[in-house]
Amino acid sequence: MGASNSKNEPVYVYASQVPIGFTAQLKDKLVSEATTTPNPPAAATAAGAMANSRDLADKVDEGVAKELARILEKNQLEELKAKERQASTSDLLREIRDVSHQIASNPTTKSPTYELALHARDRVAACLKDNAGRTLDCWKDVCEFKSLVATLESEFVATQQPY
Repeated sequence: MGASNSKNEPVYVYASQVPIGFTAQLKDKLVSEATTTPNPPAAATAAGAMANSRDLADKVDEGVAKELARILEKNQLEELKAKERQASTSDLLREIRDVSHQIASNPTTKSPTYELALHARDRVAACLKDNAGRTLDCWKDVCEFKSLVATLESEFVATQQPY
């Protein structure tokens, strides 16, 4: 019951060597549909094609306009960034020249506090090396070094000229 060999329908095998066959029912249906559908008038088809081509042309023009606007905006943004980079570079170069001139105009003699701070730094390093694992033994040297650095900073700020 219901097995394929109990029906009287032809079996079609589709391969490149075997021609394709169609049932008689399919052929009749296709022929009847082809004869019953009226052909649209040629003028209506031509008008539809013209409208479709105009719509397509409008869409293409719109897409091209959007793409051109995007490219122009991108180019303008890149030009602005380049101008900003050039302005900031020139400002930076001017500041570097000012600082180098200021450094060149200052005397190179070191303050006596600077030498004391260097010796205090060396004492802190030696204390930490000698007392590995017991850093609390170096608190006096660290306090002295911190006070000398604070004095040095205040001396430096006092000698600076305002811009």
